[in-house]
Amino acid sequence: MRLATVVLLILLPALPGVPAAPGPAARLVAGASAQAPSRPRPGTARAARTASERYTAVRVDAQQRLVITTGSGRTIVVPRTTDQTTFANPMISSDGTAVGAQGQFGNCCTSYDIPLQLVVYRRGVVHRFTGVGLPIFQWHFADAGSRVAYSQQTVHGACVITYELRDIDSERLIDSTALPEPCGMEAADEVHEIPLWVTRLLEDPGSKARP
Repeated sequence: MRLATVVLLILLPALPGVPAAPGPAARLVAGASAQAPSRPRPGTARAARTASERYTAVRVDAQQRLVITTGSGRTIVVPRTTDQTTFANPMISSDGTAVGAQGQFGNCCTSYDIPLQLVVYRRGVVHRFTGVGLPIFQWHFADAGSRVAYSQQTVHGACVITYELRDIDSERLIDSTALPEPCGMEAADEVHEIPLWVTRLLEDPGSKARP
């Protein structure tokens, strides 16, 4: 008798006016739709607003975070990573579409922190450039704000300085070169040609050279 009752309940269609209980698939769809995306999806109004934003001010606050202000008055906060001590020398690109700063980290062999990252915020995304892993003492925005150029070297003098040019959005390496420097008592090797983007970095008074 119990078996017949179970079969009857399985085969019995939903009664008019009585909503059927949602199945597993329905519950899965409902749960997925309730979760908001963590980043703006392409084609949405939020993504369009982020892409068109212009940044007008930047500062490092008391918690050593990077605080950015947009043209509409919105505040964006970029936090430090776990081992990072602070941000240094923040600047805004000439077209107002990107903000960058050196990410400072403690160093065992110096009395000061060293910039092991170049942190760039652009279009709602934080990019952290580390290059070859050496301190980034000098950098600037290239091509108005779509690229960054920077140099890297050791803390106590360098026989060679490495330079990189990268696209910000894709973080792709566009070009790189290593230029010799005077090393000890030896003069630097002669350089026959320096890339134009390196020359512009070296001649830019706004670039943050090594202290």
